[in-house]
Amino acid sequence: MTESSAPPSPTNGPGDPASDDPAVDPAGRSADTNDPVDPVDPDPTGGVPVQSVGPAGTAGEHTDLRSVLEATRNQIETADCPECGASVDEAQDVVCGRCGTRRPAVRDHVEFRLGPAAAVTDRGLRRRRNEDACAIGRIATAHGEVLVASVCDGVASARRGDEASLAAAEACVAAVLTHITARGPASLDELAAAGAGAAAEAAADLVRLGDPTDPPATTYTGAVTRNGSAVVSWVGDSRVYWLAGDGTSQLLSTDDSWAEEIAAAGVMSREQAHADRRAHVLTRWLGHDSPEGPARARRFRPAGPGVLLLCSDGIWNHIPEADRLAAILSSGRGRADVLGDARALVDAALADGGYDNATVALLPLDPADGSGEWGPRPDGGEDTGPILIPLDGEDDRLADATAEDTVDPPGDGPA
Repeated sequence: MTESSAPPSPTNGPGDPASDDPAVDPAGRSADTNDPVDPVDPDPTGGVPVQSVGPAGTAGEHTDLRSVLEATRNQIETADCPECGASVDEAQDVVCGRCGTRRPAVRDHVEFRLGPAAAVTDRGLRRRRNEDACAIGRIATAHGEVLVASVCDGVASARRGDEASLAAAEACVAAVLTHITARGPASLDELAAAGAGAAAEAAADLVRLGDPTDPPATTYTGAVTRNGSAVVSWVGDSRVYWLAGDGTSQLLSTDDSWAEEIAAAGVMSREQAHADRRAHVLTRWLGHDSPEGPARARRFRPAGPGVLLLCSDGIWNHIPEADRLAAILSSGRGRADVLGDARALVDAALADGGYDNATVALLPLDPADGSGEWGPRPDGGEDTGPILIPLDGEDDRLADATAEDTVDPPGDGPA
């Protein structure tokens, strides 16, 4: 198990004291829509718009959660109570002074749709605030369109987890787009390394803005796709899944957690380890005090079309099995609505209890879109299994992982 100095027991699990804060169920969801020409689709959950982000200079397009939050902050924080209509002047802390309803916060619920990709993040039913973050980007190149996404989950036992997750997610996406525009053609391996390294640097750099003895920390997932191939990477216990209607749905990542390391060592079964109160204690995270070493990653090229799902543990704690997650997608019912699918996944977690922040990002992936980024293995497979990504910014290459460096990726995750 990886040793760490601080935080001594970072965790994003239900045992976190913040999860005890009572809150009302968010209001009803907006109706499904996938109209790409309408950039604003008001969301009654918290007044935060669904935003289709426009061109971002020479770096293609990318979502900008900071801009969305700033643009809607005044509207939300000065609004009357959504339940009884009382003025904001009657509010006491974060609740209505007349009826006691929790007042919406700027980051309670945010949705993004960008080209073929989408993301949704929600505070959940019991957390005081949303410490998850997500970002999506895309750019057209001579070698095909590149899509990139990141989902990060602030570590609850450290302060300012919301800042760490936001900084890491947005730095990942911006770094991938900037790498392409500044250096020209690059392999998916190089792009994944650029994104993960930038996320690590951004999270660590936040120590300058607060107490150096209690630096912010976050988990990290990233995915970069082109021509029907992908490289996914992760640090912590946010996950990456492959979801498809052909029976190949699977968990692609392996949690950096006490439960997974205990199970991998054979001390307990995976079911026993995940039932233990220490299950969600992280062994890797991003931040100033994060353990040294690379992020884990995986090259992936599917046999048929589907979507990559990046999600925080507020999703997979409720629905850990890949097949169950895939069954929620609209594509399995003869239609495709990526934003509606992202909403449906979050809603399913909330319907099951939704005690944690819940965030998803969906990227479509179809091998028919290109010839691939690397050659097959000797056995004919094109999924290379675990690889490693350096996080120190000194090397853009990915190294093949040795058996002692990694754990074989599991299939469907803990029951």
